[in-house]
Amino acid sequence: MAEPLSIPKSQYRQIADLLRERVETGYYHRDDPLPSEPELAGELGVSRVTINKAISLLRIEGLVRVRRGAGTYVRTTPRITRDARYRYAVVPGGSHASELEGRALGLTPRAECTEVGEVAAPPDVAAALGIGQGDSVVVRRRRLFADEEPTRLADSYLPWDVADDTELLDSDVGSGAIYSDLADHGHGPVRFAEDVTVRIASDEEARALDLEDGQAVIHIKHVAWDAEDRAVEVALHVMPAHLWRLHYDWDVFGAGEDPDGDD
Repeated sequence: MAEPLSIPKSQYRQIADLLRERVETGYYHRDDPLPSEPELAGELGVSRVTINKAISLLRIEGLVRVRRGAGTYVRTTPRITRDARYRYAVVPGGSHASELEGRALGLTPRAECTEVGEVAAPPDVAAALGIGQGDSVVVRRRRLFADEEPTRLADSYLPWDVADDTELLDSDVGSGAIYSDLADHGHGPVRFAEDVTVRIASDEEARALDLEDGQAVIHIKHVAWDAEDRAVEVALHVMPAHLWRLHYDWDVFGAGEDPDGDD
């Protein structure tokens, strides 16, 4: 069998690897400025163009960011773990899950509700809720922060007949309280499903999440069903990929059962 080809890394990728290692090992601390491009070029014996390309890679990865007029700095917000089972099982209805995720890392969370009201259901939301495209739903749009850095956009859609004339139309209802209010009205979620994709942020998302051009986001479509197997919420989450780690764990289907059916 032929040996695989060994393709040497380009010089700017080697420089990016070195700078990344310096950040990860604490040589450059969080919120430290990187040396200027001329300084790095002189230290490493390469051109400024090579340094610029290397730093551009780190910017796309979310490891550093440019502060206009001040230079390039190491990002301060660490990667946040989103534990799906913890979120929707251990914490009732996901109550305050976002706050707990941030506080576990010493971050100060904050959420702002940007819109609450009646809208026409988008096609993918209508399909997930089992209603007609354009039927009325309640939308709740939020932007979440950690230490004032935007970390997530979260849009929740609920069937109009479920949410109308309830607390779910109040702007100060948090994400966990949505499930508490659904339960109060006989629609407490008992089952969830998520579809996860990764893509480049749209222009609108990049502005809302303060992202660099070309940075990726994680898109999660979360659906909740009640005990009558009715879909009662579709939540669309958009999260900077460099800020999040998704964790899922599950039991093996049928674990502990007698394979011969004697249990």
